[in-house]
Amino acid sequence: MAATLYPPALTIPLYAIFTAIGIILTSLRFWVRLSYEPRLYNGRKLYLDDLFIVLGLLVTCSCTGIQFHNAIDGASGEVVTGGHVKSEVAIVEHKVDFTMIVIEKLSFGAVKLSLLYFYRRLFGNMGHFKRINNLLIWLVALWTVSFFLADLLLCGLHPELQWALDQMLARKGCGDKGGLLIAFAATSVLTDGAVLLLPLLYVQKLKLRHSEMIAVSVIFTLGGLSTVAGVLRTIFLCVAYPMGRITFGWVAPPFDETPLILRVFNPTFFAMLEMLLGVWAANLPVISPLVFFRKVGV
Repeated sequence: MAATLYPPALTIPLYAIFTAIGIILTSLRFWVRLSYEPRLYNGRKLYLDDLFIVLGLLVTCSCTGIQFHNAIDGASGEVVTGGHVKSEVAIVEHKVDFTMIVIEKLSFGAVKLSLLYFYRRLFGNMGHFKRINNLLIWLVALWTVSFFLADLLLCGLHPELQWALDQMLARKGCGDKGGLLIAFAATSVLTDGAVLLLPLLYVQKLKLRHSEMIAVSVIFTLGGLSTVAGVLRTIFLCVAYPMGRITFGWVAPPFDETPLILRVFNPTFFAMLEMLLGVWAANLPVISPLVFFRKVGV
């Protein structure tokens, strides 16, 4: 088996640093809200976009903790084939895989909804924008709940099949895990694109200065990088699925060599990167005085 390109010595410090930055940015967000914005909105201090970013951050922090646990007691996000790892390690890896797949939906959905609700406050007086934005809010909410329940109930009322040592039980009693993963990854990229592109047609109406436009570009670039991470994860899944590598009970053939593209595009790493960069991007518009808070002197 080829050595992984994403060893815990690399990924765990990176997850920790990126998560810490996400916590700092979210804290700054609330500092801005509580210190400056009440004078703008009749004393109201918190909004739905704030609540959703907190949910997204909490789930993302949980995913980081899960990856720490997996690095110590599991297989560090590598595919478990059943023949080269201890049974305890395999069970930990299967539990981590199941938990991550289920709860990551809440993080992705919450971050997108946070941005959409922020847009609604920013461009709320534009009727056409508001109608499109409200439609996207409903679509993202339904998308989040649908995939969350689909993954949670993939094995019906027997989720324990997903972390059973004998994965053939899951293959017989559960739905198509790989197909569901691809469907989610692809639609996540599409919804990311919609959320990022929606305000671009209206930013010019804010009459921003050159320096402010640069700040806006940085924010959308960061959101774009999160989307790129989603694209790379989708590529991995689309290549691995026909090979059976993301099917319950897959066993590597003797002397099997993992294709280079699958070694480069590790899905766990890019899922974490997509979540973490998404949290950053959702916070930056709120805490950036150069972009949105010139009037209050923030």
